[in-house]
Amino acid sequence: MLTLADSEILNSALLELEGCEFLGPVVAVHDRPVFELVENPFRALARIITFQQLSGKAAETIFGRFAGLVGTDAGMAPEDVLRFDVETLRGVGLSRQKATYILNIAERFHELDLTPVRLFEMSDEAMREALLPIKGVGAWTVEMFLMFYLCRPDVFSPGDLGLQKALVPMMGVEKPKAVEMMAFTERWRPFRTVASYYLWRSLEDPAVNRGPRSSD
Repeated sequence: MLTLADSEILNSALLELEGCEFLGPVVAVHDRPVFELVENPFRALARIITFQQLSGKAAETIFGRFAGLVGTDAGMAPEDVLRFDVETLRGVGLSRQKATYILNIAERFHELDLTPVRLFEMSDEAMREALLPIKGVGAWTVEMFLMFYLCRPDVFSPGDLGLQKALVPMMGVEKPKAVEMMAFTERWRPFRTVASYYLWRSLEDPAVNRGPRSSD
């Protein structure tokens, strides 16, 4: 499966986006993104759930306690988590809801035998089909997982508020709809993950013209 952890794939994406009338100016003033393929997808997904709606420091502390309870960190497996119930997981600082979600994820990974090797070989669509039925795992979570942990090159998240905001001046629409955003971002296929990175970065640069370049 192609990933952005491959420097040649990332180079191709950057070359393509440098010539884009919308993102070219943003690419020019920001550093090259770094994409590193995660070794343990299950741990990564549990971490995403833990970090939702929390400050980084607080979430890191809670996740560290969670890993300590489970008794493993880098090698964390679904079966390690399934030894505990919701109340025990709450004892490390997880909310009842997050503890339930992490157990749901562990059950699904165990049920479908979603090993790292199998996950790395799955298509983006197959990944969505496997993960979206999990209560507590929505489209945004799966999209961030695909982008930043599995380094898939062509993922866009229309439900992300930052991406919505970044597209407003480019599309000339105050509140773009998901279907409109998906149509607009087709121009960046097959590198919409990298395009998304620069859309987020564009929010840091109000002085950078994110509209189309003048033909004059």
